[in-house]
Amino acid sequence: MLALGAIWRYLVSMETFWPAILSLAAAAMWGLGNHVQRIALDDTDPLTGAFVSVATMAGLCWIAAPFLVDASWWWTRSTLIFAIMGIFFPALGQRFQIASVGLVGPSLTASLSAFTPVIAVSIGVLFLGEEVGAQSLVGLALMVAGLALATWSPRGIKRGWPIWAILVPLSAALVRGISQPGLKWGMEGVPSPFFALLVTGTMSTLVLGLMLWPRHRQGRTRTGAGLRWFVANGVINGAGIFALNAALSLGALTLVSPLSGTVPLWALAFGAIIFRRETLGLKHLAIALCVVIGGALILTR
Repeated sequence: MLALGAIWRYLVSMETFWPAILSLAAAAMWGLGNHVQRIALDDTDPLTGAFVSVATMAGLCWIAAPFLVDASWWWTRSTLIFAIMGIFFPALGQRFQIASVGLVGPSLTASLSAFTPVIAVSIGVLFLGEEVGAQSLVGLALMVAGLALATWSPRGIKRGWPIWAILVPLSAALVRGISQPGLKWGMEGVPSPFFALLVTGTMSTLVLGLMLWPRHRQGRTRTGAGLRWFVANGVINGAGIFALNAALSLGALTLVSPLSGTVPLWALAFGAIIFRRETLGLKHLAIALCVVIGGALILTR
């Protein structure tokens, strides 16, 4: 017991421990959210679902804001940065994500999300002065390969959608890849993960509301029992974004982004354990090995 306690104290004292835990927690929340979105889309259209999801998150933030936000933060450059990021994430990120699940399916959507860390790390190296060595690059490559394998099938992907539809999940990955360096930059001025969530969530609600209003007036929206699932998704997604913001405020982007990109692995695990939609086999062992070894290489770089 003393030895285990010593190991635990060593891990907690590590600079990478909490950023790693928070990054994985964010990925787990989003992996769960993928399944919730699939259920919700049965009787609710993607744009309405995205709006309800983000508005739920923003509403909960405003309820807690009087207790967690310093009024002086509103007059800083960080507020402007967070507001600009809110146009993209979670607004467009959720819009593309949910539309992609309905258009090309959750498997391909999750697979292409594995490229988000590549985009985010590239921006971090080019514009934020972060460093990435050979070991981290190998680890990142292993993780991306493992996450892509998570949704690959030897029978191929059944395609009942136009080829241009592949741009939708790629757009979701691009938006998330751009937003992570932006959020980290903003939190250099105001290191509050909650404030970042509040501002981005509020801006995203406005953006999605403007997109939804003309469709609603034209009667092109569809609501039903799926709305309550999108409310639940808003809570789950908000918890994931808060964990990501906290991880970015504590650790390097080159660490946080790859670990928070393990969404397909978590989605696979939840599908097998909770939703009973997956049967685990040798392929999944290979996925786990790729992700775990890749993650270990990044953590110990």
